[in-house]
Amino acid sequence: MKRIIYIIIFFLCYTAYSQSLSVFNVDASAFPTIKANLYAFDAAGNQITNLSNSDFNITENGQPRTITNVSCPSPKPPIALSSVLVMDASGSMGAGNLNLAKSAAKAWIECLPLGKSECAITAFNSRNYLIQDFTTDRTLLLQKANSLFAGGGTDYDAAMLNSMAGGLLITQNAKYKRVIVFLSDGQPNQEPLTSKIISEALAQNVTVYVVTLNMPTPQSLKDIALQTGGQYFENVTSIDEARLTYLNLLQMAQGGVPCQIEWQSGITCKAGITNVEVKITSLNLISNTSYQQPDNSIAKLEFSPKSVKFLNANPGINKDTTVIVTARNADFNVTNITSTNAAYSISPTNFILTSGQSINLTVSYLPADSGYSFTKFTLENDKCPVYYYASGGFSGKKAKIQTLKLIEPNGSEILAVGNDTIITWEGVIPEEKVKIEYSTDNGANWILITQNATGLAYQWRVPNTPSNQCFARVTTKTVYYETCPDVKIGNQIWMGCNLDVDTYRDGTPIPEVRDSLKWSKLTTGAWCFYNNDPEMGATYGKLYNWYAVNDPRGLAPAGWHMPSYAEWAVLSDCLGGDNIAGGKLKATGTIEFGDGLWSNPNTGATNESGFSALPGGYRYHNGIFNDVGGFGYWWSSTESVTTTAWGRSLNYNLSALVRYYGIKENGFSVRCLRD
Repeated sequence: MKRIIYIIIFFLCYTAYSQSLSVFNVDASAFPTIKANLYAFDAAGNQITNLSNSDFNITENGQPRTITNVSCPSPKPPIALSSVLVMDASGSMGAGNLNLAKSAAKAWIECLPLGKSECAITAFNSRNYLIQDFTTDRTLLLQKANSLFAGGGTDYDAAMLNSMAGGLLITQNAKYKRVIVFLSDGQPNQEPLTSKIISEALAQNVTVYVVTLNMPTPQSLKDIALQTGGQYFENVTSIDEARLTYLNLLQMAQGGVPCQIEWQSGITCKAGITNVEVKITSLNLISNTSYQQPDNSIAKLEFSPKSVKFLNANPGINKDTTVIVTARNADFNVTNITSTNAAYSISPTNFILTSGQSINLTVSYLPADSGYSFTKFTLENDKCPVYYYASGGFSGKKAKIQTLKLIEPNGSEILAVGNDTIITWEGVIPEEKVKIEYSTDNGANWILITQNATGLAYQWRVPNTPSNQCFARVTTKTVYYETCPDVKIGNQIWMGCNLDVDTYRDGTPIPEVRDSLKWSKLTTGAWCFYNNDPEMGATYGKLYNWYAVNDPRGLAPAGWHMPSYAEWAVLSDCLGGDNIAGGKLKATGTIEFGDGLWSNPNTGATNESGFSALPGGYRYHNGIFNDVGGFGYWWSSTESVTTTAWGRSLNYNLSALVRYYGIKENGFSVRCLRD
């Protein structure tokens, strides 16, 4: 009985609240053992500590888990605080977030044992405002907290450092343990002086706690909180959550120690977030939290390569490749493997793997024609849904049967503005890039979401374009996209396709220049797509002027370099000399016959080198695009004279690899050599 009286004396809040439970700081580092901190409060705001295993139920993604330990600290008197509530008063706070802020401040003030502690309130937008200096007058503090307003920008330096009412100026007059509780709902208008804020807080021995409303906590605020001994709470969205967050912070700031709960998780089949529900059954208190699943929790069959691409497989001729399958974090008994396309098969179709064990599978493809085709293998087993993907076809050939299909949304959903939704599709391998669009007028017009979605799923935040005439669609290029395995020719290793980077090696962006007049006047590095069309770029890569090739920051990625005139000559000699090397470098097939991208007759093309050169054309120094389908041009790193540089070209009507020098302002393709 003495213990209960002791808690009430020191922790009694001055307004009755409903009971509450908060679970946080989930630790999965010792998986499958999971630990988390929790605070449970009764209706008077007192921490409930007489808890045991039997008081709780825990589920993970709806699956029950076994609780192995619950421990709670012995209560102790609260430490006297000098707390400053630093409240965002910018225009983004509005009515909704302003109410959250006021409720949170009210919870802090009503549960702070004033007389032993003191409290001050400041507000900030692009300036700062002293709402109330340190006082022990609870009524006055509640009145001032209720007077918070909203308007203006967001400046974290004004909140913490600037005169006259930055939080760290107010704490200089504190009597007790110094604490700042910083609340905001907006990114700052300019990057704050984070290191200066941290230094000043440490010099004064101020602990900073951070709460962000309806958004993740910015990295600057995370650093400020953690490096001053505090914590941050993000994405607070409701009044109850805001109040409970401030009660948790008050307990921490006053030296209170949370309870700890421990449970045993289980193997899961899907990577991502584990959603946890913790319930005190006798009090019907529920708290939801989550943690990122560690790698060793994911049961899976791991494939190498991740998918199979049969590029340029000849019709009527069977082609095989080997796939390595490894069991991870569980034993698997595969009883059958099925394919959605009879042109593809796999063997063996049944096997048993213990965790860590591997097996070789043979994937076979017998193409009926040269068009794009696709299959999805389903590995039936006793653990998890497992799929594997394969595709085939000639570059430039359309699929006879379109396999790409939008799965969700499918037209029956109501999507709320501002919410996240997952767009999913099937019918291509996961690595295939797709374009996603939506329409708000029954498909009359389409709005681009992304051109480069992969992985068969894309997370999308629903924009503020309300309509009941919405459609979504997903499309991919009608040509088989190129893979880029390295190509070994003689003693050289070349990139398998044209360069497609938009930054130099050091990360500096290379500007895209679309305007012809601007292109013609360049004396610095730039790139473009042929005809300024990203779809052309997806097939042929980017065109670069020679200033980008010669930039000291390095156009080639790490481990690669731009080939010199002499190195192009080595390549040519290895393939029999300039007169015939071009045919051995060119991709086979023609536009006219529907099995390639070169114009007919594509003289001498055998591609026996594996270089798979394509006719990407070029951009002339005056900004005009020319010769796609008929010619390909590639830069070397070697200057010819002041205004020109050497390169090589290929021609639809020649088997030669032609030596060529071009004006430096020209836009040519680039192939890199391994260092």
